[in-house]
Amino acid sequence: MKNKPIIRCSGCIFVLLLIFTTVIISSGCFESEEAVTVSLKNTETLTQSDINDKPVRIGVFAMASPKITMEYYNDFLNYLSEQTNLEFELVQRDNPAEINYLLETGYLDFVFVREEDYLSGHDDFGLEIVAVPVINGDLYCSSLVIVRGDSGIDSLENLHGKKFAFNSYRFNRGDIVPDYMHPFIDGSPDDFFSGYIYSNSQDNFIDMVHQGSLDGAEIDCIMWSYMVESSSEDYSDLSIIYSSSGQLVPVVAVNPDIDQELKNDVAKTLLGMHDSREGREVLEEMHFNMFVEMDHETYAEYGNNL
Repeated sequence: MKNKPIIRCSGCIFVLLLIFTTVIISSGCFESEEAVTVSLKNTETLTQSDINDKPVRIGVFAMASPKITMEYYNDFLNYLSEQTNLEFELVQRDNPAEINYLLETGYLDFVFVREEDYLSGHDDFGLEIVAVPVINGDLYCSSLVIVRGDSGIDSLENLHGKKFAFNSYRFNRGDIVPDYMHPFIDGSPDDFFSGYIYSNSQDNFIDMVHQGSLDGAEIDCIMWSYMVESSSEDYSDLSIIYSSSGQLVPVVAVNPDIDQELKNDVAKTLLGMHDSREGREVLEEMHFNMFVEMDHETYAEYGNNL
């Protein structure tokens, strides 16, 4: 059985001893100016070390499931790390507006964003282009509509009464249906489809159409090419029934307040990828030809020509 009075008394003695010891130690610290100086130097060194060890974060809007998105960018990140001797980290988000916010507030160092989000970030906080990918020799890419080849669906009109999947990217920016479907869908997609979903897991879309749980789906041309070539599944039973007019390629961009040496190192690495065998292999995996330099005015002009 515990003796409570003794414990209380010991606690009082301990507190008095602690106060007395603290006073002595504190007095010693005030007398030792040299000790304070050493402590400050060590703190500065640790802080600089922490900065150097911080990974370079690249933010992307997840265009597929987290696993496939990571696989798509993995060799790209490794290449950047090897060329710059820095650690690179991928940050995925489902909302493109959040990607811009994380860049503006300094959590991210670089972003890979679409035209609309780049222009929005440029207007809001001066988002700057680092490099632009060339895809199939062009600065435009398409959105595809895929179906099963044996479904009997060979046009957008034939999707009436069917189950369809939209890329959630357009829903995030307020588009209920893509422009190319407006001739067939006057109001809500409820009146056209028997069922529909919005998601950014385009790899799952492809599998669902392949398995028959979806009749059709909207897929980015880049993700379509990547999945067809890299997946162990045979997607030869799927057909493309529609290819939208080109949309401007995404860009690698930075906050204008980024360390300029870091920006220049990454820009130099991206712009020179096609000059080395290792770089070309990574570009081919991503279905890019190369990265090119471009200013804001030129990029915006390409968008105006759509």
